[in-house]
Amino acid sequence: MLTFAALALFARRHDFGSSFLRDTDLLRFAPLRRIAHPLAVVLRTLGCALFVLTLATGFLGNSDAYANLIVTMVWVLWWVGMAFFCALVGDLWEIVNPLPTLYRAAARLVGGGRESLGLPWPKWLGAWPAVALFFAFAWTELVWQDKDLPSALAGALLGYALLSWAGMLLFGVEAWRHRADAFAMAFRVLGRFAPLELRGSTPTEPARLRLRPYGAGLLTTEPVPNSVAAFVLLMLATVTFDGFHETPLMDRIGTAAQTSRTVAETLFTLSSVTGMDETQWLNSVMLLLFPVAFVLIFRGVGAWMLRLAGSTERAAVNAMVWSLVPIAVAYHLAHYASLLLTTGQFIVPLASDPFGWGWNLFGTRGRAVDLGIVSPAVYWYTAVTLIVVGHVLAVVVAHVEATRRFANHRAAMLSQLPMLVLMVAYTSLSLWIMAQPIVG
Repeated sequence: MLTFAALALFARRHDFGSSFLRDTDLLRFAPLRRIAHPLAVVLRTLGCALFVLTLATGFLGNSDAYANLIVTMVWVLWWVGMAFFCALVGDLWEIVNPLPTLYRAAARLVGGGRESLGLPWPKWLGAWPAVALFFAFAWTELVWQDKDLPSALAGALLGYALLSWAGMLLFGVEAWRHRADAFAMAFRVLGRFAPLELRGSTPTEPARLRLRPYGAGLLTTEPVPNSVAAFVLLMLATVTFDGFHETPLMDRIGTAAQTSRTVAETLFTLSSVTGMDETQWLNSVMLLLFPVAFVLIFRGVGAWMLRLAGSTERAAVNAMVWSLVPIAVAYHLAHYASLLLTTGQFIVPLASDPFGWGWNLFGTRGRAVDLGIVSPAVYWYTAVTLIVVGHVLAVVVAHVEATRRFANHRAAMLSQLPMLVLMVAYTSLSLWIMAQPIVG
């Protein structure tokens, strides 16, 4: 509320939007320009090597999740660590993503200079494939019981790679990456929040390396299709459900479901037919309901916003979805920081013995893991600070976007009241989840 009031006054006296959007082209500096391409080549090579190693350990290594590199690499270093880096520094995945690199290398060898079949991407399809694939990934992370089984995880990883390569063959690398690759889109969303804009060179665009304020990348003049807005809301919903499904309230929901005869019989039938147990089915339904609820609430707030502003510009509603990203980033950092700092330590012994075969390549195989590296008090206060800072940045982004979208200051301010209510509610929900004991 204080942030909103300050911006309402400050915006009358200063061109805050222009200063917030100001950036610096770092490639204009000769030393950075000289090292940019060689560094990108090294990073891409490293990304490909780690991808191949991770697959190999999953298929050939020890079946113990803690003795095999793939589980820690995928769930901790890649999904959590890469997300942290993309949000706090820049979209590194844009550079190191091994799937386009390996595909292009194979295309040069066997394609005779032709990269793809060049089929046009159907306009009606938008980014909905990325939405579907990200939901499937969220289900894998939060519901799938075999997610920590190395061979099963390697199979899922290879399956995603094969699907991506097939899509690149049909539609081209850039079309697939921008509309169907769930992880490229997810890290790109997080990278919009970061202070560095990282873009590798493509056949049609030069490389970019620009410095900007945190959150400035969330402001864009490009239209936001419904599928992209849905993708962002899906990201927010799934990371929220990740915390919620371990709370006592979710435990009570599960108990209530089992005591309801109709629900219990339905869950039992589904379990008998599919082989998934009742808890998995309940979590699957809840995982689906969260993004549906997020979309409905966001649409309702958007309609309220347009009504107060006296506007019919529906494009402004989708554009406002970016203003929720800072809160989601802050919650993501707060929720997963302990996982990265504790479970992430397993990478030290795993570096010496990635397959779990008893190797000791770097002398770190027996390195102990300190699970108490961060005290609960420090973790809690850091988490609260992150979420509050994320809320402030979200209000700033929403304010700047509103002043660009609506004709006058009064309309812009009125339009922000519904968004402020939504942000306070989302921030409060995040803080409430963080305060709950873990029961799942």
